[in-house]
Amino acid sequence: MESFNDPHSSSSSMLSLKPLTGACPTLIHMPVDIFIEICCHLPFVDLFPLMGVCRQFHYWLHSTTSHITQSIWRTSRTKFEEYMKLDPPEGMDEISFIKLSMVERKCQICKSDQEIPDIYWAFRLRLCRPCFRRRIKIAPDNIPAWAKDPIDITLVLPHENLSSMQSNVNIVKNVYLTSDLEKTLRECLSIPPEELGDWIFKKQIIAQGKIEDSAKRGENDKQRLTWLLKEKQEVLRKTVQSLVDTTDEFGNKIYFNRTILIQPSYKKANDSLRMPFMDTDPWPNLYERIKNDYDDWKKNNLLTIQNQNRRLIIRRIIQLVTSYRRLSDIKDSKSGIFLNEPVLDCLEWCPSFIKPPEVINDVDDVVRQIRNEAREYLRNKRHRRYGPFSTIEGCISLLTQCNEYARLFKCKLCWGSGRKSYNYTEMTRHLMCQSTHNLYFSDVDDSMIELDYERVKKLMPRWFGIVLNRIIKPIK
Repeated sequence: MESFNDPHSSSSSMLSLKPLTGACPTLIHMPVDIFIEICCHLPFVDLFPLMGVCRQFHYWLHSTTSHITQSIWRTSRTKFEEYMKLDPPEGMDEISFIKLSMVERKCQICKSDQEIPDIYWAFRLRLCRPCFRRRIKIAPDNIPAWAKDPIDITLVLPHENLSSMQSNVNIVKNVYLTSDLEKTLRECLSIPPEELGDWIFKKQIIAQGKIEDSAKRGENDKQRLTWLLKEKQEVLRKTVQSLVDTTDEFGNKIYFNRTILIQPSYKKANDSLRMPFMDTDPWPNLYERIKNDYDDWKKNNLLTIQNQNRRLIIRRIIQLVTSYRRLSDIKDSKSGIFLNEPVLDCLEWCPSFIKPPEVINDVDDVVRQIRNEAREYLRNKRHRRYGPFSTIEGCISLLTQCNEYARLFKCKLCWGSGRKSYNYTEMTRHLMCQSTHNLYFSDVDDSMIELDYERVKKLMPRWFGIVLNRIIKPIK
């Protein structure tokens, strides 16, 4: 294997390599030329798993000295990552550069993944905010006195910028690694006085190069993050759209956008949009996970949704009955809801009310459908009708169902604007009273009675509440 690490070796000499213990026998005999050619077509996210296939592959791909290995990783990085064209910082190999930039996601110190760590290119470190704060000195206030004697060490060290708000003003200060201050001070003290000037000059050039390189890489990271955000947003959008476009065998939508957006798997993916990492598949099985969450949510909330939609339908019907309004803006008189409509007393038998749509875009369309179903049921005489609420018999049934003694009736024989309303028993007594009409009981007829329609309409909410309870209880 030494020849693989030799930058001047020929790749054909690899054919004579002997298998290592633990290597895959069917793969170890692969010519290195072919192996290199294969690797040149793989993104880095596939090269890392390939290193784990066998010890031989790991050795070939993990070498930090072979120019062939470095070329493989460089090709993968520049070919498949649009915003990773910059070469590694001086002194850093390709694998370490890729790991620092795109692979490793935890803080290098505490290994915590509770927050997204930032890369501080001037220090070549990836740190979470707490670890960063504990390892820096802020200039000029927090630079210790020992770091200024015999020279100000900060003059020869690279720095990062730290922004803070003070009195509504954004203040930017230079920060230095404490370990760099200590290490550089020890180095400074070991330099002979006659060589100190040259040492300072060289250190300043190195520091300035790192500062400029850090600024360039920081700007590149911002561009890459913007690109990643767009890429992830597109993946998420397409996943949601594919769910929204899913239909059943009748062409009806199964999944709705506003419900998808409240699912835990969608929220988790949406929250991770700004993470500075991009896998080949950033959210594995996202489609299935959102679908499963949606189905579970639908199962748990179906009864609640149906009840909410039934109440929405009832509110609209009551509004149409009590306000004399017609459905939407249709001029057709048949589109109104009046007290003689079967939709009022046959509502509980209408399929579209028993199982309303999960999503109601236009409640008037649903009311029309329910009204047509009620009329169809009435024509087919599938149920015994309680009676239209525009009739005496229907109102008596309404009072019985509601367990009420409301005064819904008026006397036709009386005249004037001061006519009173009675319940049915009081109405009969009124007609038989000597001081009013003095009729015999046998002469009392419903044709002498008319309805107080406004009072009948006021009973509609109570009636619909009873209907709703009758539907909900059997379902439970």
